Amino acid sequence: MIAPSLLGESLALQLTSEDNNLEIILNKKDINGLPKLILLCLEDVELSNSIKLEILRLKDKWDQSPILIVIPKSIKLSSADLMSFGSEGVIQDPTIDLLKEGINILLGGGRVFKINNETYYNADSINNSYGLGHWLLTSGLSQINKDLNSIELIIDSNSVGTLYLFILLGRRRELLTAKRLVLWIWGPLEVLMESPTNNTNNEDLNLINNYTTDITIKNSSSKEIWKVIYKRVNERLQESLSNSTDELLALFSLNKKKRLNLLKTLLHEFSIVINKLDSRNDKEKGYVHNLKSITTELRANTLRNFIDSYNRLQKNGVESSISDFLIHNSELGTLDDELPRLNLIIDPILNNKPLLIDGQYLSIDDPRSLIQLEMLIINWIVRTAELISEEIISSCSEWPELRKYLLNKELISTRELERKRNHINTKNQIQNIFKKPVRLYESKRLYYTIKNNKIEKFIILEPRDDELRKLDWAQRQIAFIIELRDALAPQLQSIIQYLGDLIVLILTKVIGRSIGLVGRGIAQGMGKKLSKS
Repeated sequence: MIAPSLLGESLALQLTSEDNNLEIILNKKDINGLPKLILLCLEDVELSNSIKLEILRLKDKWDQSPILIVIPKSIKLSSADLMSFGSEGVIQDPTIDLLKEGINILLGGGRVFKINNETYYNADSINNSYGLGHWLLTSGLSQINKDLNSIELIIDSNSVGTLYLFILLGRRRELLTAKRLVLWIWGPLEVLMESPTNNTNNEDLNLINNYTTDITIKNSSSKEIWKVIYKRVNERLQESLSNSTDELLALFSLNKKKRLNLLKTLLHEFSIVINKLDSRNDKEKGYVHNLKSITTELRANTLRNFIDSYNRLQKNGVESSISDFLIHNSELGTLDDELPRLNLIIDPILNNKPLLIDGQYLSIDDPRSLIQLEMLIINWIVRTAELISEEIISSCSEWPELRKYLLNKELISTRELERKRNHINTKNQIQNIFKKPVRLYESKRLYYTIKNNKIEKFIILEPRDDELRKLDWAQRQIAFIIELRDALAPQLQSIIQYLGDLIVLILTKVIGRSIGLVGRGIAQGMGKKLSKS
């Protein structure tokens, strides 16, 4: 154990009080041979580089020994910083029982990361790091986001009257306009803006072991890795999930219960695919070539299972199976061009391959790899659910009785349903014709994630040259216009600047001097008249 003397002695006494077989050495000089585990206890965590250097020294001396870091409750580093230390485990402010559990997991070849990453930002750290101006900016944005979240909760509850709802919608528009204005003036401050804005009460921050980054891996096998990812993704899929994007219109046209069932069923069916492929024969045959057929089968099974397969409704006076109708009436092979290749998720899990993250290859059991895979799976679930929901809405237009069962109340009306379908089709056309070429040319990909019980979107930069070359003629013209704008913008800027300088010169040197001479002549004339009088 490496720790301050008093802390080390106290922990050693508590750990050995119930386990006499546990031997703890407090002085590094007394260690003979290879320790089974290195327990590094830190009282102050502010500079990540010094901690990384210390871990490198320990790894250089005892490279086979896992390292478990114990950190205090209040820190100024993010969970990403803590996970980048290179240790096998990090636990923040643990109880003795939790510490014992973490030690046993690491001794068994696993990894443990339990971090309260809400606590690493406070007013002092922001003020010291970014200055008063940025602190005031983030404070304002934090307040706006807090008010928006409160309004969204009230609206989603459906417990307010029409007049009050009208007032709340107006207030939400005002707050969104204010936020856009601030962002437009100050520019993109993604990390700085989002990090301090959370809705966690101070009481929650004081709860021991209320970890927001909670990852426990018992071993690096495919089944264990997928078990951990499945559990984390499943916990994020809640009935109260809201949409903070201006997209996903079809998915949020389903009623809450059916929407949740659809998302959970997609995750379950994906898990079945993973378990089926996790065999030697499938790996030898090269499952990557069969991913398209796997996707079609997965969507069909989702439509079959996200509602009770025995549920039947009247259709033209005859009881018909809902699931059979949806499967028969849906185009299951529709592709989403914004979805990354499915093998980017499946291959690392099944074959224990490292992931390339931020310029370095990380093992599959690294917590950053798990979070990356979790993000990819959530994005796949949300996007696939949107495609399936579009097919469901199309089917509901042919079977009116189905609307009451699957859709929101406001879409029972034929007019409102057709209006929604037209809106979705328009959005898809704009996305395909305009937004897609721009995104491909800028090497950007849109992802969906779930954060604070909300679906949010974010952009990741990645090469998309192959997709760019496959665009049709009209889409390529959009990319050409962007390229032309980039080529002409510097010249136009120079011309405008030159013309501006020229106008200033004319106004000051020519017109200004002329006005000055005229004024001087008038003054002299008035002076002569005054002298004569």
